[in-house]
Amino acid sequence: MPEGRPIVIGFDLSPEMTQIAVSRAGEEPESVSVSSTSGQFLIPTVLCVRNDSGDWLFGEEAIRCKNRNAGVFIDDLLGKAEREESVYIRDVEYTPRNFLERFFRKIMVVLRQKYTGDSVEHVVVSMRDPSDKVIQMVTDALETTGIRREHIRVRSHLQNFMFYAVCQKKELWVNDVGLFEFNENGLTYTQLSTAKKIAPITVTAQITDLSTLLDSNMLETMPDNQLAYCFRTITDKVLYRQILSTIYVTGKGFEGAWSDEVLKALVAGRRVFKGMNLYAKGAAYYGLYENAEDMRDFLFLTEDMIRSTIAIRMFKDNQIADYPMVRAGTRWSEVNAKTVGILDDTEEVYFTIYHTVKKDSQHVVMSLKNLHGRENKTTRVSIGIRCLDRETAVITVKDLGFGHFYPNTYRVWEKIVTI
Repeated sequence: MPEGRPIVIGFDLSPEMTQIAVSRAGEEPESVSVSSTSGQFLIPTVLCVRNDSGDWLFGEEAIRCKNRNAGVFIDDLLGKAEREESVYIRDVEYTPRNFLERFFRKIMVVLRQKYTGDSVEHVVVSMRDPSDKVIQMVTDALETTGIRREHIRVRSHLQNFMFYAVCQKKELWVNDVGLFEFNENGLTYTQLSTAKKIAPITVTAQITDLSTLLDSNMLETMPDNQLAYCFRTITDKVLYRQILSTIYVTGKGFEGAWSDEVLKALVAGRRVFKGMNLYAKGAAYYGLYENAEDMRDFLFLTEDMIRSTIAIRMFKDNQIADYPMVRAGTRWSEVNAKTVGILDDTEEVYFTIYHTVKKDSQHVVMSLKNLHGRENKTTRVSIGIRCLDRETAVITVKDLGFGHFYPNTYRVWEKIVTI
């Protein structure tokens, strides 16, 4: 690969293992090993501090150090981050953020050696269901490695799977796309649907928890033929009458050969792909194409994202139009839109809510009463929108006064709307 070009790094950061994919513009993401063992792409998400030198080790080296009883072993990095659990090592307190910093620094040193002369354009981290707290810690940790904050993204596995799916050839997602994942939490099935008839192309997901039917403990207790029979029974039921172009299979539970015959049976009328690095590659795709023109035709909606765009009617750039304040596809917990305007021959503020899935709209009018005695264009207001949940928004309008002509009355108007 030529040197001196920007690269995108995608991480699949999971509780037990981490995987990496790297890509450049115009190239497919490739799995990358940072291990001394050839072909080893799984990195244990662990650290170890050597007793003799105090050096920090990660991944396989950390496990070897632990097995020799030669250091202090630190695992469950993501669990510690969620619990905000610190650890004392040699009378020094280390926070979960410190551990994540050490882990990412070690990996980035190896990657920069592999891609000498190349610049890191974006880093995208894929995690199962990251909380805001963990997202903040991961972002902070990566920033200490020299990556600018605005070039770091932390996204869920589902978001990256959606992106991965539509970055493949169109015939692979012309119909629905399925994903079976078998990890330490058991089996889950995700089915992606794309509404292509009206722009933007809306991609939605339905997730089915199958862990009560097939869990990780069964890998240890069931013979392979029983595992295969159980999985085949599940797939027959889940996929009954479903029209799918492609099925992906991922997760540590599928590492053995027990599922191979079942997967061959699923091929009829579909493409089936089995692999471990789907989320890291999806993250790398996102880093490559986040702002690409082609991706503006897509709207990816997960369970925590709002389904509607909320626009305010304003006179701007010599025309009256609806200007979006909040866009569909935003996590409801991140909605915090604000703007400022001046009322022109009205005491009302108009909003339009566009429902991207239902393909219809509704109008909301907020009447700002009891502001009498002001001349036209002398009422200045701030407008804010936040969400209580995925389907409920709060619109807040505040009087800001108009300099020394009309002092601020501190009046506030609020309206709760279903979106």
